[in-house]
Amino acid sequence: MTTYLCRNEAETQSAGREIARTLAPDAVVHLVGDLGAGKTFLVRAIAAELGANPSEVASPSFAIVHEYPIGGRAPIIHIDGYRLSENRREWMEIGIPEMLQGPGVKLIEWPKRDFAEFEDGHVEIAIRVDDDGSRVIEVS
Repeated sequence: MTTYLCRNEAETQSAGREIARTLAPDAVVHLVGDLGAGKTFLVRAIAAELGANPSEVASPSFAIVHEYPIGGRAPIIHIDGYRLSENRREWMEIGIPEMLQGPGVKLIEWPKRDFAEFEDGHVEIAIRVDDDGSRVIEVS
């Protein structure tokens, strides 16, 4: 496990860039943490390091899935499981299994536990906000 203590946005961006450099080309990443912990902010830093336009990275809460193009490579897939039900039929209709098994890095906020069934494995990033507002980011 790797742990980052981020006292400000610059340190969080730096952690995101470092995490991005460790990811396999088709990695599945589960991001967990309370509402407002900084999951989307961290995704923005990871995506930017991988070559996506950071200004395109936004919370996929309403769209559920966003794709961020990367020149010459598979796009980054950004999924928000918060609004997804536990109904697998819904996942199938959206194409979640195919996305998780497809090419490119997949960054999933609020992942459903059963998503692991469609993966060969995943990296888990847990973000915790301390009382002083700093973020503790644990990657396992």
